[in-house]
Amino acid sequence: MRKKKNPFLTFCFACIPGAGQMFLGFFKQGVSLMSTFIVVALLSSMFYDIPIYLFDFVIWFYAFFDAINKNAMTEEEFAAQEDKFMFVDGLDALPKMNAGKRRKGLAAVLICLGAYLLCNDALSILTRFDIWIPYAVNEMIRRDLPQLIVACLVIWFGIRLIRGKKEDLTEDERKYLEGRDEK
Repeated sequence: MRKKKNPFLTFCFACIPGAGQMFLGFFKQGVSLMSTFIVVALLSSMFYDIPIYLFDFVIWFYAFFDAINKNAMTEEEFAAQEDKFMFVDGLDALPKMNAGKRRKGLAAVLICLGAYLLCNDALSILTRFDIWIPYAVNEMIRRDLPQLIVACLVIWFGIRLIRGKKEDLTEDERKYLEGRDEK
């Protein structure tokens, strides 16, 4: 059974995203928040994109206030809290990678990431050997191209979410919507 902790130590640990939750005994939530914070920081530094950094502030504030609020709960409320992963409901909910579309999608993302890293390293090696590369080409490969790819992936993901919603409708809802469209 988890118990509430010292408020000062909770505050200190809450300053690190996920550590406050771990200190309070919510290890799955803490790992979720900490890993999300680190992944967003790595992506934003890899793609030189300032707006992505803003998500880290949101994650940090959420983790901080969540830990403080959990510790401020009554003993009954605190004991009733469940420790679960933030983005998946247990390991059984993780998508199976042997499914065709998901596997191909992951392969495409990994190929794009590998191509980006390869181009980035090739540019670095060329500059070490004093081979001149126009600034515009260098900037396009290192900064603009990754941002374009990320923007396209965000748009694609949004379209997939909208399309997925229509596929999730029940048969009765589909018949109702089709009847409205015919009128």
